[in-house]
This record gives sequence, structure tokens and C-alpha cells, in this order.
Amino acid sequence: MKIRWTKGMRGAWSALLLLAGITGVSKGYAEMDIQDFTLQNGMKVLVVHDGRAPVVTHSVWYNVGSMDEKPGKTGLAHMTEHLMFKGTKTYPAGVMDKMVQRKGGVLNAFTSYDFTAYYEKVPVTELEPMMDIESDRMSNLQLSDAVFQPERNVVAEERKLRTDSDPTDRFFEQVMRRHFPHHTYGHPVIGWGADIQGYTFEDAMDWYKTHYAPNNATLILVGNVTADQVKPLAEKYYGKLPAEDVPERVIPVEPLRTAPLEYIKIDPQVQVVGWTVMYRTPSQFQGVAGAPVVAGEATGLWVLSEILGGGSTSRLYQELVVKQQLADGASAQYDVVRAGESTFDISVQPKETVTADTVTDAVQTLIDDLLANGVTEEELQRAKVSIKADEIYARDDPFTSLYRLGMWVTVAGAVADFNTWQKELDALTVADVNALARKYFKPEGRTLSVLAGNTQQLGKLKVTKDQ
Repeated sequence: MKIRWTKGMRGAWSALLLLAGITGVSKGYAEMDIQDFTLQNGMKVLVVHDGRAPVVTHSVWYNVGSMDEKPGKTGLAHMTEHLMFKGTKTYPAGVMDKMVQRKGGVLNAFTSYDFTAYYEKVPVTELEPMMDIESDRMSNLQLSDAVFQPERNVVAEERKLRTDSDPTDRFFEQVMRRHFPHHTYGHPVIGWGADIQGYTFEDAMDWYKTHYAPNNATLILVGNVTADQVKPLAEKYYGKLPAEDVPERVIPVEPLRTAPLEYIKIDPQVQVVGWTVMYRTPSQFQGVAGAPVVAGEATGLWVLSEILGGGSTSRLYQELVVKQQLADGASAQYDVVRAGESTFDISVQPKETVTADTVTDAVQTLIDDLLANGVTEEELQRAKVSIKADEIYARDDPFTSLYRLGMWVTVAGAVADFNTWQKELDALTVADVNALARKYFKPEGRTLSVLAGNTQQLGKLKVTKDQ
């Protein structure tokens, strides 16, 4: 749900808030003022006014990502992202890039498990041409097998450079595959190498024609514009596109399991041991194993991640890095906004002379203490202030605002509920946080993963046998 800013700025801002006694910032302290409307073809439009500079970030978010892919066809969402830059009859390949760059703007795209998004940051005066180009390629891509084959090779090479040649990335692909064996979160966004080589131009075109439609997309603009200014342009360019028969999105469910998982491997290329434990947790939109979502739990887990591993004052850092001097770093991360269930991750970077089993025992001791004694009121209030500081500061970055809002709406979040977390945060109690820790930090929901360079670094831990 959040994109962290640097710990120095974050810590200084939090300290100022604490010194000022601001543990309960006034209502709306970090609310985003969102204007929204829907075109007749079903396309949603969101506008966030930011008048500090004469620029606007124009983006289109499609409600489709790698989560929606079928076995054997992984990577099609990312492949289509590449193909979207191959041009239309009106705007051939390369024209869009040159238009944006000549105006001093930037453009890019990204694919995730839950969405695919395209954006251009340009002067406000160039907004209309961006709408023209983006709406054109929503339905008029000029593709052929002669275009597809070289680009597939580009994607295959991208995978080799970014994943296949990196032992850590290779390892964590396999970790996710084991943590989510029945869920599409278990396959990589870029796709498995064999799938990239196996799918065809027809597969890519089918993906494009099935999912790229105005009624499966959201137009989001952040910058020096208002909804009144945007609406006639949106109707002119996007409103003319017909709605399509888009299949209803099916969110996969990972069944419950009865025992913890371990994935422990040796790779001689690794110099520094990687140690991570993941717990199965709900997101804002799906409970564990498809259980109903309980209001406030995602916000409570967000707070818990801040208490356990949100910086140098967190429990993990203080215990493992400062007091016991077992690690060079320790942190916790929790993703609030996901279409499927989420994970609560604890990561530790052991010191060179510390074995992985020592870290495992130390972290489990810390978790046991948390479950037995809970968090304190002081920790809770400090975490709340830190989160509020993050969110206030994030408003200074239009792209952060854009990204957070885009994630929310593409996983089916209602615009009216976007700021609900603030009320949930203010209402959260020590008892709430402690109950969440006991509910979700269970052995059967845990996946331990360790990647080391040799067996000596593992201590008593045993290498996982390949199945």
C-alpha cells in the first residue's frame, strides 16, 4: 500500500511529529482528494489535482496482470506490455517515444501480478496528444508475427539477464512457487523460460483482444488538471471506444496447508546468506485460503510490520542487529493491497560469521515473545505516527500518489473507500495488533527460505532435496 521514502527523512519527520505531540493528526491528514467519473463505455476516470507544477502524469491501468495467466502461458501480460510499444497505423513504432521526449516528458509501463499500466509525464499542454495515442493503442495495435518473434526474443533475453543469471532471483522464483503451489502468484511476472519460448503470436493477440478494452481499464491523471478539464478530452478520445465482452476476473485461492514449509538451497555464486520467513496473511481484498476479509486486519498487519521491522527502532533491528549483533540488517514487509491473499515477510542479512540456523532460532524467539507478551502502547503509537509521516510525505510525489491509487482501483477497491485505512489506523488498539499476531503467525502458515553459498553457512539446517 505504501512506497517507502528514505529512512533518514522518514525518521526525522516522525520524530518531529512525536515531539509536537501529534499522535492523532486531524481528520484527513493524508487524504487524497480524488475526483472521479465513468464514461458511457464503462471506463473509469480518476483525477487528482496537483497545481504545484504545470505538468500532468497521464496513465491507463488495465485490470489484468500475470495473476490472470493460465499454466503454460505465463508471461503473456508482460509480453503484451512490450508489444504495446510497437505502434498503430496512426502512430507507428517509435513515434510515441519521440513525441514525449521532444516535449521533455517521460513514458514507461509496468506489469504486476494484479495489473498492467502505462504512463506519460508531460507538460499539461501535451495532455491531449497523450490521450490520442494511448486510446489509439488500446484497440488498434498493428501487429504481425514478424513483429512478435523478435520482441519475444527480447523478453527471453531480459529473463536471462535479470533472473537466470542472478542466483537470488532464481531462488526466490522457486520460493514463491512453493509458497503458492496452487495460486498464480506462484509463477513469475516475466514468465517461465519455457513458456516464453512456447507461446505464439496468436496467444499474444488473444490476450490483447480479450483484456484491452475501456471497460477493463481506468484512466488516472495526477497533476495540474481538474475533472472538469479532463472530462471532455476523455469523452473525445476514450469515450468513442466500444465496450467489449471482457471475462469476469477470477481470483485464485491457495488452499490451507497443515505444516510449515522450508526451502533451503546452496549456490556457490552466493556470497551473502539470504534468510527470509513468510507468513500467510490476508490482504485488503482476500483472506487466507479465500476466507472472508475482516475489516481493519490489513491495516493492523501494516502496523505490526512497522513495529517488527519498520526501521532502526524496530524489534527485529534492535534485537538482531544492535543487541545480539547477529545481523547487518533486519526488516519486515507486508503488502496491504493485493487482489489475492498477501504475505508477511521477515528478512535478515546475517553477519558473515553467523550461521542461518542461529538466525532462525533468534527470530523464532522474538516471535514467541511477541505472541506471549504482545506489543506495547508505546510501540503502537510510534508505528501509527511513522505510518502517518510516510503518507503525508508521499503526497509530495505525484507518481507515488498515482501508483497507490492505481493499485487500489485495479484490484477492485472502491474510490470512496481509498482513505478508509486512516480511520482504521486511528481506531487500532494494542489488543487488536496482538490478536492479529496470534492469528497469523502460526507454524502451518510459515515458509522459511535460506540461500547460502556453502553448507557451513547453514549450521544445522539441511538442504532441501529437489522433488
